[in-house]
Amino acid sequence: MARQDGGRWDVGIKDNAVYLARVSEDNERLFDDSLASEEARELAELLTKFADKLDKSGESRDEDDDEDEDDEDDDEDDEDDDEDDEDDEDDEDDEDDEDDEDDEDDDEDDEDSKKSSD
Repeated sequence: MARQDGGRWDVGIKDNAVYLARVSEDNERLFDDSLASEEARELAELLTKFADKLDKSGESRDEDDDEDEDDEDDDEDDEDDDEDDEDDEDDEDDEDDEDDEDDEDDDEDDEDSKKSSD
């Protein structure tokens, strides 16, 4: 697969389809296609999937560079931290839910205060 430096992607709607074109820095049309809306969504998901993989591979390379500078003892601790990270997303959601419940209680208290002052 060739990598194109510079240039731009043109995206729009044309003839009831999502129009996609790659244009070089010299304004030469390198690629163009029309996609149905569902195809465009699938392409977007696929592009996101590969972009995420690329980001993760870059992060792992950065971590490898950092680990080379650290002592070997610290590397064992990093493995334990990674296992804990999997649960972190759920924990954050639970905290948000608890905050939402507190907010609802506060709203009820405010309404009660207004009624008693009337």
